Amino acid sequence: MSETEQQVRPGSEVHLDEWVTPEIADEHGYIRAGKILEWMDVVGVLAATRHCRRPVVTASVDGMELQKPIRVGERIAMTASVAFTSPRSIGVSVAMRHGPTDEVTPPTSVAGYMTFVALDEEGKALPIPQFQPETPAEVARFREGRIRTEFRKKMLSGQLPELDVATASRAENPLFIRELLKLLPRSFQLPFDRAAEGRRHAHLSYVHKIEPIRSGNLNFHGTLYGGTLMRWIETCAQLSARSHLQGAAVRLVGLHGLTFIRPAQRHVFIHVRSAVAHTAQDTLTALVNVHAEDPTEGKQIETLRAFLTYVPVAIDGAPPAAICALECVSDEERAVFNEVEHRLALQRTLGDGGIGSALARPVAPAARESR
Repeated sequence: MSETEQQVRPGSEVHLDEWVTPEIADEHGYIRAGKILEWMDVVGVLAATRHCRRPVVTASVDGMELQKPIRVGERIAMTASVAFTSPRSIGVSVAMRHGPTDEVTPPTSVAGYMTFVALDEEGKALPIPQFQPETPAEVARFREGRIRTEFRKKMLSGQLPELDVATASRAENPLFIRELLKLLPRSFQLPFDRAAEGRRHAHLSYVHKIEPIRSGNLNFHGTLYGGTLMRWIETCAQLSARSHLQGAAVRLVGLHGLTFIRPAQRHVFIHVRSAVAHTAQDTLTALVNVHAEDPTEGKQIETLRAFLTYVPVAIDGAPPAAICALECVSDEERAVFNEVEHRLALQRTLGDGGIGSALARPVAPAARESR
């Protein structure tokens, strides 16, 4: 190895340091959330690729919390670490700090979890070298990854049992996580002609954007770069959230479930459709569906599904806009509303003190070896 080369060990952290400049900020001087998602994809792909020594693709973003707004002129430090491995997937935890240049150790402002798979030349998933957690922090991330993996499996099972998430006692009921992991929504897509159904209040937030895939947007596999697609869906979801609030300003605070169903090939048009699917007292969540269309074949194929959560923000001294309740007018819409409830509950559970402390408890050597 030459003097200019540096050996990188599997599972090692990936660090990204950036500045928030005006060209990546919105009209209010805050960084565009889509840029954060794009950076997350960059460091996540690099961490997963280092671990398995093979090219990887983004399979899902299981959770992302953006806790504080980020202004122009602030410095960003993002870290990605391999957290969990299954036989054919890699879970990566992403954390980000930001603050003024004179703040030595700013608090964590972004926490996310992403899943990647390594593919062979035929597009089939390859076996993954298994990650063995050692430090308390690695053990905590490993357990979170296992919970998220089980949750995703339940999501594919098609079961949605009755569970009163609002009244479940997370601190006193040790079965809460197990019950939560049984939740499973039905798959739901935004109808292509949603806007033509009439001007029901629930769907005034419907937005449909079209983006052509150009050569500059392709990754190493010759398909659409995942970070670019995540930036596009955040733009669309934010427009839906603002439309629901009659144009009021909003800020992304979380991405609660994003699944890459299949890669988008070159020479197609990407349709990004979004609408508000859930409202609470202080948040609103947009469902985004993405389809790829090859005009020469006359069909559209679903490629991505995601939920992005926003909060209204105060601008120029004016109070944040009030969130009016969403009216669900069909069984499908109620099913999606309930799915968001469960996803938000999972995120709260993983983040509250009781569960967080349990996740951080050391693992006995025998239990660690059994994995």
